[in-house]
Amino acid sequence: MDRTAPTGRREGKRAMTERALTTSSYIVLGLLATHDWTAYQLAEQVGRGLDPVWPTTDRQRYNTLKRLRERHLVVGRAEKTGERSRTVYAITDAGRSVLAQWLSRPVRPPALQFEAGARVVFAAQGRREDLRRTLELTRDQALARRALLTARADPDTTDDGSAESRRDADLVETFLLGQADHVIAWATWALEELATWPPPEPRETSEE
Repeated sequence: MDRTAPTGRREGKRAMTERALTTSSYIVLGLLATHDWTAYQLAEQVGRGLDPVWPTTDRQRYNTLKRLRERHLVVGRAEKTGERSRTVYAITDAGRSVLAQWLSRPVRPPALQFEAGARVVFAAQGRREDLRRTLELTRDQALARRALLTARADPDTTDDGSAESRRDADLVETFLLGQADHVIAWATWALEELATWPPPEPRETSEE
């Protein structure tokens, strides 16, 4: 299968193409750089290791594949599995070049979306019991996440892969384990602090 993109104005458009791509696009290119996948298999790969660091929806992933194909950064081929046909995607030479350029650029600072933190900020507008439940659920979710990460790090429960890919994944999983530990410690501390607070004062109600 020819994995080279059409020539023409390819070089002139490279900078514009890179600016137009999102991090989700580069993640798909990175996965296809290691293996050819169907859209369903790509979704599985993202869900197994990348969703915690860069969450995406199924619709976003399918749209990303479409855009990458339009830019000739990936190609698709039809394959038969029994009586059913499926499309298998592969990265092109142009896709590998764009991926390498992204990996060489300075990284943006991390961003955090933490709903429990937002709820804590406004906890005084609700009930003390709601705050306690939020903290308990946050701790339990982090404990479950940690258990999942620990099981996934067990070589007896993971798929075989290259040693280099496994080392790369270990770096991310160590970060995620540390994040889970931090959330567990924070939620536990916050619950202990909450237990020492005096009872809330009765809230005044406005009369119209």
